Amino acid sequence: MVEIFKELGYIKQTCKTCGNEFYSQVERDTCGDAPCDEYEFIGNPATDKPYTLYEIQQVFREFLEKEGHTHIPRYPILAKRWRDDVFLVGASIFCFQPWVTSGLVKPPANPLELAQPSVRLNDVDNVGRTGRHMTCFTMGTHTVINTEDDFIYWEDETIRLCHEFFKYIGINTEEITFIKSWWRGGGNEGPCYEVCVRGVELATLVFIQYKTLENGEMEEIPIKVVDTGYGLERIAWISQGTPTAYDACFGPVIDKLKELTGVTLNEDILGRNAQIAGMMDIEDIGDLKELRQKVADSLGLTLDELLEFAEPMEAIYIIADHTRCLAFMLTDGIIPSNVKEGYLARLVLRRTIRFMKELNMKESLADVMAIQLDFLTKFYPEIEESKDHIMNIISLEEERYQTTINKGRSTVKRSIKKLKKDGQSEMPLDMLIDLYDAHGLPPETVEEIANSLDFKVNIPDNFFTLVANEHEVDKSNKKESFEIDYPETDLLFYKDFNQKEFDAEVLGLVEKDGKKALVFDRTVFYPEGGGQPSDLGTIEYNGKTFDVTYAEKVNNVVLHYVDGDIADLVGKTVSGKIDWDRRITLARHHTATHLIVASAREVLGEHIWQAGAQKGVSRSRIDLSHYKRISQEELDEIERRANEYVMENIPLDIQFHSRDEAEQLYGFKLYQGGIVPGKIIRVVKIPGVDVQACAGTHVLNTGAIGPIKINKTERVQDGVERIDFSAGLAAVDSIQNENRLLRESSAIFKVDDDQLPKTCDRFFSEWKSQKNEIDKLKSQIASLKMNSLTDNVCEINGLGVLRELIDADFKELQKIATDFTDNGKADIVIIGNNDGKIVGSASNKAIDNEIKINDIIKEAAQVLGGGGGGRLTLAQGAGPKAENMESALDKAVDLIKN
Repeated sequence: MVEIFKELGYIKQTCKTCGNEFYSQVERDTCGDAPCDEYEFIGNPATDKPYTLYEIQQVFREFLEKEGHTHIPRYPILAKRWRDDVFLVGASIFCFQPWVTSGLVKPPANPLELAQPSVRLNDVDNVGRTGRHMTCFTMGTHTVINTEDDFIYWEDETIRLCHEFFKYIGINTEEITFIKSWWRGGGNEGPCYEVCVRGVELATLVFIQYKTLENGEMEEIPIKVVDTGYGLERIAWISQGTPTAYDACFGPVIDKLKELTGVTLNEDILGRNAQIAGMMDIEDIGDLKELRQKVADSLGLTLDELLEFAEPMEAIYIIADHTRCLAFMLTDGIIPSNVKEGYLARLVLRRTIRFMKELNMKESLADVMAIQLDFLTKFYPEIEESKDHIMNIISLEEERYQTTINKGRSTVKRSIKKLKKDGQSEMPLDMLIDLYDAHGLPPETVEEIANSLDFKVNIPDNFFTLVANEHEVDKSNKKESFEIDYPETDLLFYKDFNQKEFDAEVLGLVEKDGKKALVFDRTVFYPEGGGQPSDLGTIEYNGKTFDVTYAEKVNNVVLHYVDGDIADLVGKTVSGKIDWDRRITLARHHTATHLIVASAREVLGEHIWQAGAQKGVSRSRIDLSHYKRISQEELDEIERRANEYVMENIPLDIQFHSRDEAEQLYGFKLYQGGIVPGKIIRVVKIPGVDVQACAGTHVLNTGAIGPIKINKTERVQDGVERIDFSAGLAAVDSIQNENRLLRESSAIFKVDDDQLPKTCDRFFSEWKSQKNEIDKLKSQIASLKMNSLTDNVCEINGLGVLRELIDADFKELQKIATDFTDNGKADIVIIGNNDGKIVGSASNKAIDNEIKINDIIKEAAQVLGGGGGGRLTLAQGAGPKAENMESALDKAVDLIKN
């Protein structure tokens, strides 16, 4: 037994219901957690006075600061800023993994206190329905990183702090139970205590002290972490005793939504629903249906009566919860899209719209979001600063949603048509998910369309949970490991940027992916990384020269891929030389990339984040997260600002820092180019402009870049804009090439350059007018030809057939054919031209007589050495043997006769 329990008067007991071991100051039969204990705080608050969510955050901070903890600001909810395995922060400990918990980086404070917004979408379908589930919740924590040299506190002090905090906010400590358990997750494990009051778990105290091995066994780790998680929303809830946690935490938003919709919240239903939900572990579809029935039975209602009352209330809660989650997502730099974290933001956003439609709300999502922001900005200044940005995204996404629905209807109809053809009567779940994943179509929209086509769609209650689970973990960064056992390579290019040649000892030869590479003790060759290609060049030994075609770094060892017979070089000293023109060009482009990112952030907004980059010799590209297309005016301004920084000739400040020191100095914006591994990171700072963790080569001052020219921009995926640019001499080449095109174009029109736009516009207008006139004349010619062909219709098997070789283009052939069959001039038309094009059409009468014009044209086109096909009413074909057209037409007539 932990000693502190004795000191605080807690008695070790066993729950007679679940059998779990727990500690309480009074003797009791049950452990205090649901379902062994029912919620006993609804209508009966557990504290001396009520606390709002933000008041409880403040009290939590004040209490722990008095106890010697340092408060740290919240982290972004976008965990990919420092992790490559998940997108969103799901708990406070995510903020310190993997760098702090592994010991590579010092914690920002120790011990520390934090109130961290966290997002979990693994049970999004339960939000609003259980009274307690939320997409975004606030996890309070007092965290300790214990090392052998600095062991701060462990179980005793953690338990004491928890006990004292709940006592501090007015909870009767005789109502607290500490349930002993075991925590496992993320490759670690250790003992833990679930802390409950009146049937609800308010905190979890985890003591991470083991690594989980692949065989399931445990191995003690040197760094032992106290990882506590206090559910601050739940604490606010029990302090107020409201029917649901939603009422306690964002009541003002709910009140506004009730006013707009006219929905009345029935507290008896809500309270009973939350109590029964608390007695259940709501995980899947069956649980939710069972919950509904139990609540209905306990209130003496039918299930339909309950749903009539409950569903509008649940929709109000969902909208309030989801808009709060979106506010944090968009503030912290997530751009809604169809991939990665953007997918999750769009899922929450479109689900919000769905429930607004269920309530028949006339207001836009932007109107509702404004209500949420007015509430949140009182407590989160960063959300206030991002308000315009959030509203821009919300408005744009709402428009896109409607466009998606309109476009998607035909996709659903085609899918159902195919299913019916295959003999199916119900849409498979994987197709329903794919229609949402690939086309953005909500299942309710699919169901609505399917109902109109008398086709069944069954939407599982946990549909969005299934979808979100597939997207919460980042699966794109998994790399195969390659073991290499050589000393770390001395990187000379960091010591002297201008060094072009070097001597090095060849330590060994490595084979990787079927190719051979040399390992040196030192190198000037930059290995590919951070979107910058590797240096190229040569090495020389004993009068022989070998080409270095590629360099890469594996575990701090640089591999040099060299052409030729290189086995004899091991153990020798070689001379190396890089292609300097290539290196300086790449360095200019790399530094220019930093200037463009900084300029784009100034022009487009603070949400701009680098989503990828690739440096090249003639041009480079930078991908930026942005919610709409970059206008030409914005592009011009980005280019102008980047060139202004060039002309300021700012010296670069490049330093190596420990990771924790760099993050404390500059924050997570360091990682614009992606997460940089290691305890020591290289920070490239352009004072007053930009700072990034970057391993690439850079010029020593911005003036050495030369001109920067943006060539074009394009959308590479939803929410990501690509800027294609050139720098230095490559920019001069690009400018001169465009000037050459301008001169040549002006010469063609025989006008000065400044008259070219007006002249092009005039010529285009005249061309368009003439084209329309030509099309009109062609139509008239086709009509004349048709009139002359009427007498050539003959009868075959009771059908009027026109068979003719005509001097007409392909479109004219189609027009003549369809005119004859549509207007009753012939039942079948087979016509061709001298270019090897053949067209056939058939009337309904011909089709009823089992004429398949598509098959006929397909076979006839084979005589032309080609192929064809089409519909039963109109088909076309072509082939290179135009001289066989008469034979092809005869073949078609023979097929009709037979």
